Amino acid sequence: MKKGKGYRFIIVIALIALAGLLVVQINWFMHAYSIQARQFDSKVNLALRSVSDQLLKMDKDLTSKINPVIHGASNSYYVNFDRYIVYSSLDSVIRKSFREFDLLLPFELTVYESMSNSITFGNFYKEGVSSEAEATCLSRDLPKKTGMDFSIIFPNRQMTIIGNLGVWIFSAFAFTLILVLFGIMIIDLSKDKRLAEVKADFINNMTHELQTPISNISIASEVLRKGSAGLSEEKAVHYADIIYKESQRLRFQVDQVLQTAMMEKGEIEWKKSEVNLNSVIEEVVRIFQVRVQTRQGQIKSKLDALQPLIFGDRLHLANIFYSLLDNADKYSPTTPVITISTRNADNGILVAIADKGIGINKDVQQFIFDKFYRATSGNVHDVKGFGLGLTYVREVVKAHQGKVSVSSEENQGSVFELYFQNC
Repeated sequence: MKKGKGYRFIIVIALIALAGLLVVQINWFMHAYSIQARQFDSKVNLALRSVSDQLLKMDKDLTSKINPVIHGASNSYYVNFDRYIVYSSLDSVIRKSFREFDLLLPFELTVYESMSNSITFGNFYKEGVSSEAEATCLSRDLPKKTGMDFSIIFPNRQMTIIGNLGVWIFSAFAFTLILVLFGIMIIDLSKDKRLAEVKADFINNMTHELQTPISNISIASEVLRKGSAGLSEEKAVHYADIIYKESQRLRFQVDQVLQTAMMEKGEIEWKKSEVNLNSVIEEVVRIFQVRVQTRQGQIKSKLDALQPLIFGDRLHLANIFYSLLDNADKYSPTTPVITISTRNADNGILVAIADKGIGINKDVQQFIFDKFYRATSGNVHDVKGFGLGLTYVREVVKAHQGKVSVSSEENQGSVFELYFQNC
């Protein structure tokens, strides 16, 4: 138990550390993006102020003050120029300035009339300043004294900034990949650990289960061997009966392990034919009823399926019903009350086996069909078995193209439902 807690503690610490590293990585990335964005905005600001300065010099206006660039939306920059603008001059100056500041991405240029803020003309430079721009709206003839402003919009500003974060993007991708691989390793290690635990439980349970019939056989045979001359016929028969029953029990336990192994390898030969499930269940209940009655329990049968015929292996089908009834009995600490029912549904037959036993915790219901798994594990042997019964049920149902499911709550019993298609 301490090992399990220590293992979980290490996983939790590792996950917290990874989460911390992920937060740091995200903060670094956001910080780097913020720096790149500020650098980009600074270059645009300097370039546009240079454009304004050159246009004023071309207009021989050396006294006017250059207004600051207004950064509106994240990708929009507005220049309050308030002077008449000749498009050819503006185009030439922008191309020159943007090349100097390495602003080679596509942009939209729009010129406004200062007073009315109406658009005078606008161009879209789809390849930046590397090629001639094509006009996207017509210019308006305005008096030469009309004041004009202009704005620049970079549609791909965000992608350009992200593109400049190549090293950071690679490191983020590498870190994410490491995180995913670590998660996969944690899942695999958890599975391997759980498998190791259930295998250890299986060995402990098998040792305990096999010791009992072997001990009983040994004692009974020793009595017969030493006292055969002085034993009455009745006692001799009694000890012989013990040997027979315990040997049968031992054989069943060994067969259960071997059959599960053979089934997983696909080595079992199925002898399928037309089978009446109602008939099979009646036969199993008749045999099992004796065992339940020794505990003053009862089995209620509600075989309502009007079309009970399926194509399957009668022996293995009988075995899985016996195994489920066996579980219902074993996990009923008080007087067992078991209900087995059939009904037709979705072109098939649905078999339900319900008990009023201890139930199954929802946290472990996903594991109960796994090989060797037992709800009572370790050295707790109040409920006998190898943890193979439900694995066998699942494999038999699977071989018949059926489905098996469980519905259970602690201390409220369990319901196992098996679905098979009709012939």
